[in-house]
This record gives sequence, structure tokens and C-alpha cells, in this order.
Amino acid sequence: MTASAHDDATLSPALREQIQGAYRAWLAARGFAPRRGQRLMIAEIARTLGALTVDELGVRAPGPPHVVVAEAGTGTGKTLAYGLAAIPLAQARGLTLVISTATVALQDQLVERDLPDLQKAAGLKFTYALAKGRGRYACLARLDRILADDSTALASDLFGPPPSLAARPLYQALRGALEAGRWDGDRERYGEAIEDERWASVTTDHRGCTASRCSFFRDCPYFRAREAVQRADVIVANHDLILADLALGGGVVLPPPEETLYVFDEGHHLSDKALGHLRRFTRLLGSQQTLDSFERLVGTLAQRLGRAPAWVAAAQRLAQLAVPLREALGDALALAERLDALQEGGRPGQTRPGQPPSHRFPHGDVGDAWRQQSKGLAEGFAELVSLADELAERLSEALEQAGDARAELEAAQGSLGQLQGRLEGSEALWRDFAKASAQPHARWIARLGQEGSLDVEVQSSPLSAGESLRDVLWERCFGAVVSSATLTSTDGFGRFAEAAGIPDNARYLVVPSSFAYGEVAQLVVPKLRTDPSQSDAHNAEIAALLPGLLREDEGSLVIFTSWRQLDQVCAALPATLLRRVLSQATESKARILLEHQRRIDAGDGSVIFGLASFAEGIDLPGAYCRHVIICKLPFSVPDDPVEAATAEWLSAQQRNPFMEMSVPDAALRLKQACGRLLRSEKDYGRITVLDKRLVTRRYGQAILEALPPFERVFES
Repeated sequence: MTASAHDDATLSPALREQIQGAYRAWLAARGFAPRRGQRLMIAEIARTLGALTVDELGVRAPGPPHVVVAEAGTGTGKTLAYGLAAIPLAQARGLTLVISTATVALQDQLVERDLPDLQKAAGLKFTYALAKGRGRYACLARLDRILADDSTALASDLFGPPPSLAARPLYQALRGALEAGRWDGDRERYGEAIEDERWASVTTDHRGCTASRCSFFRDCPYFRAREAVQRADVIVANHDLILADLALGGGVVLPPPEETLYVFDEGHHLSDKALGHLRRFTRLLGSQQTLDSFERLVGTLAQRLGRAPAWVAAAQRLAQLAVPLREALGDALALAERLDALQEGGRPGQTRPGQPPSHRFPHGDVGDAWRQQSKGLAEGFAELVSLADELAERLSEALEQAGDARAELEAAQGSLGQLQGRLEGSEALWRDFAKASAQPHARWIARLGQEGSLDVEVQSSPLSAGESLRDVLWERCFGAVVSSATLTSTDGFGRFAEAAGIPDNARYLVVPSSFAYGEVAQLVVPKLRTDPSQSDAHNAEIAALLPGLLREDEGSLVIFTSWRQLDQVCAALPATLLRRVLSQATESKARILLEHQRRIDAGDGSVIFGLASFAEGIDLPGAYCRHVIICKLPFSVPDDPVEAATAEWLSAQQRNPFMEMSVPDAALRLKQACGRLLRSEKDYGRITVLDKRLVTRRYGQAILEALPPFERVFES
């Protein structure tokens, strides 16, 4: 799957000249020469998306390719390329351009540097805004209730204890900053970090938000930000926000897909993010607690609303529904307790230390007993959802005539909204368990410890998000660009395209890199005695090799595949080396990066010990990283239920899960880890892989061919 010229491409001369002129202007302003990779990527996006036509209703006409998939490594200038091509195209079509990322860091880079640079240097005229979900903004109503001296927030114990007195000064400071205009309510823009637990008390989600019915609506930070987003030509968002909007039908928070041109940067995360949104789960004891909370809330509302007949009847109806549902949840708990894997301690060797005991149903088939039990639970929760919807409407009507009780009823509406979300989630899970689906699924049950008591979590997930993405995104959107530094693996684009449901006629492009890999970087596999399957011996050999590999005067990054490996290696290293190490086992990621940079800036050496989170998404240019050491090929752990079910399904199709799934995924992760070394054309250094399978196993050659063409030094 590679790009080629389009015989039927119809990009208007005026639009072509606008894009080319913007590129020339940008190059002149920066004093740069054109890069082949940039030109190819700009041309492919412009040709493909510029050729699209609409029917008499203004809908994209089917047929021509409308999705471009481009792998563009660090240093190719992919942000410039897709911006120069997509912004004029979107404006010419009257579309909104939505640029989506997987990380906050790239969002900030786009808003603070890249988009202003395109406006200034390329001469493009457009407006842009950053879109975030409600959970990133302070809720004025919740903040007000927390700080009210006579706070009697209805059913305040439903979702955990009220905020502690120790947090009160923070909430007072937040409100003061909002009232003085020093802060816009965006969590990331506050002057200091806010702990998750404390932030959770002053924000809400779409279920807990009363929108225009809220007495603070005019000044709401979220809706003010949303107004700016709705006016913008270019919206910067993240994958989760887009997927959440699509799950609501599209066009709720962001423009409808049919009126949108998307760019998915860091696109290799898209399928995993989508899979997370498709996962269904519930907890058995947690569901009983939700029932208790629902009954308390409805009973209290019936009292506060003067024992209105409709509310009294609703409370009685709820009490009748709750009795058989609690019994059914108890029966489900008894079924779970009979599963061998969920017995105290589980089966020996079944789960890794720290992992909850779990049972995965082979081929996703839960069996007759669970299907029958789930059918009853699905019907019971469906009745509760219907009742909750009815009460939400009644509560909205009561709010219109609330008077002095308005603040209290708004609090109740927020609580009811959160309960609706939980009830709907339980109904969806049990419906999934009650019937076989056409799409292959993983279904499993885990035993969890929660606040001193045991709970059982029931989960279900499709094996792939491809079909869902095809239905809600690719078939509906006007056009899209998917880009990342790591999209190809041992099978080219195949693994990514299948997982993300990319349309069959999509255009594919591997953008040539500007890096002279073979001249500036070495890939070294030293002589090794042990095989990683002998984990203790292999970890001991790594510990013996590291003192000779790590130079005292340079910045190095060592990537481990597990906490156990990191702990074992550290325990065997000399104290003299450990003094130079900044380890993820003892420091936060942010703290490690700051201290590492301080040491290098001071002329000292520094070594980072990190796990998978350090293998992508961090930027250590120049002297900050001259040596990347990868302790083991990053094969995934086989006890993830979705991956285990996928391997099982592939085997049932007479396919090879190791070669079709494990090897391509490991190659992608290795490629991402290697990408930490070269961040600009001036960088140089070496990559050492402490896993002899890269050169001794047949699949090692396939993984090597998927990597950039570093100079290769194989000592064994």
C-alpha cells in the first residue's frame, strides 16, 4: 500500500497556488530549503482531499479516496505539511478542520507554536481554538456549593465523602482567581498543579451538568470556551474528546463529522483509544451501592418536594424494582465466586503479582448460566434507566419553579445525572453478556479489593475498534489525514489499518526522513549469553553490562519492560552507578525529566531508568540523550484479556497470532523507543538492544527491517 499520482485528481488552480504560495512564504520566512518529505506529504493530502466532490445536498460523493495515512518520522515537519495543505482545503470547502492529538504536550505545541507560526510565516488567515471536555474545567455550581457556609448539598454522601477542610483554601483560591479574572477555569492553565482527588470535587461530566438551566451558566468556563471553539476555523482537540462526541452521535461538542476535515496526529493511538471507549464494565457490589444511592436520592427528593404524588409513586416504584435486582446481583456474585480463578489466591501461576485474579471466558462465550443471569439483570437495569430518565425530566420541570431551593435541586440534578450514567453502563454490560454478538468479543470477570471489601468487576470489549471507527468516523467524515512517526511495522500498514478500520481505498504514504540514520546513529546488539525467557539470569546479565555501557559524561535513557525487571537490575547495580540514576520507581516522570535536563545543562552525566511511558512521547534532544538502551524486545504481556482473546480468535481462524499480532506490535514499540534518540538533524548517538533474539531468531530480521536504517553493529 503506497501512494501514487492520482489520474482523477481535480485540485483547482487557485487552491493549488494558495498552498504552494503559503509553503514558499513559510520557507522564505524561516530561511529554509524545501524538503522532499514535506513536499510529498503536502501534495498527497492536497491531491486526495482536493479531488473530493459533493452531491446536490452538499454531502461528500462516495467513491474517491477521502482518507490519507502518512507515516512521517521526527524531523520531517509533518505538522507544517498537514497544516499547509488542510487549512486552505477546509476553508475552501466551508469545513471545520479538527486536529486531534493523543497528548497534552502536542496540543500545547500546536496552539502555542505551530498554528501561530503558520499564521505569521505562511500568511494563512484563520482562527483556532483548543477544545477540551467538561472535566478539564471548573464547575462554578459545584465550587459554590463546596464553599457555601450553609452548604446542604442534597445527598452529598452519594459519591464519596465531602471535600476535606484541608482543601478549602485551594477552593477559595480557585474562586478568587475566577472572580478576579486571573484564571479562566481551565485546569491546565491554573498557576499550580491540582491533585486529581481535589479537582474531582469541582468539576463534572455531561451527565452532571445542567447546562442552560444552571444559575452559573452565563459565566461557566466550559461553555465560554465552547463558544470560542464553535467560531474557530481550526479546532485542536484530542482523540478521547472526538470519540466521546461521536459516541453521543457527533456534532454535540464538535462539528458534525460530515462538516469536518480531520487530522489525527499521533494516529497510532487512535484504535486503542477507541477500544477503551467501546469497553463495557460494571461492578456487582458497586451496583448495589448505586441502587442504595438512587433510593436515597429519590426518597430525599420526594420529601423536599412536598411529597408530591409523582415523586412518592416514583420512590415506591424504585423500591419494588430494587428488591429483585439486588437478589439478581447477589446471584451473579455467587456465580462469580464459583469460578476457580476468582477463589482466594486464584490458581497458582495464573496471574502476575499485583494483578487481580480474573477469569476470561474462552472465545467470549459466557455459557448458559451467565447468559440467563445477565438477561434478567439487563431487564432490571433497563427499567431503572427508564425511571431515571423520567425523573430527570420531572426534576428539570421542578427547577423551573425552584425559587430558593434552586441550588439544592441543581445539586440533585447533577447527582441524578451521574447515577444515570452508571445505570446505563450496567445495562449495556449485561445486555452484552446476555446475547452473542456478531463481532468477536473478550469477556472476563475479575475480583477486586475495594475499601476493605471485595468486589467483582465484569467487563466486555470487542477485539477491534475497526468496525466501529468505520461506521461512526470514516464513513461519515468529509475527509481525514492520519499521521504518526510509527504506523508501519513488519507488515507495512496492515496491522494499523485493520485495527483502525481504515477504508480499503485509503491513500498511504511513507514520508522520506531528512535524517542520515546510517551516518549519525548505531544500533548495537552486544554479545549476550542469556535469553530473555530466563528472566532472572537475563536481568543479572543486564546489571553486569550496564556499568560498562553507561558513560559518566553523557545523557542516557534505559528502557525496561516491567517493574520486576527494573527492580532486579537496580538491586544488582553498584552504588556508584545508582547515584547517577533517576528511576521511575522512585520519582515522577515530570521530576525525572527536569532533574535530568538540569544535570546535563550543568555538564554532568545523567541516566534515566524508565518503563514504557518513556519509550514514546518524551523529547530529549541533543546532549540530553546520546544513548538509548532497550533491555528487552517489547512484546506485550500475554495476560491482557483482550490480547489473549484476540490471539485465541486468530488461532481459531487458522492464523498465526504471534506473527500477525505479537511481532508487529513489538516492532512498533521498538521503533517508538528507538525514536527517542534522534530528535533533530543535529542529533547523533547509539541504541543498544540487550536482547539477542533480535539477531538469533527468524522474526528478529523482520523487526530489524521495520526499523530505520541505522548503522548496525552485531557483536554476537
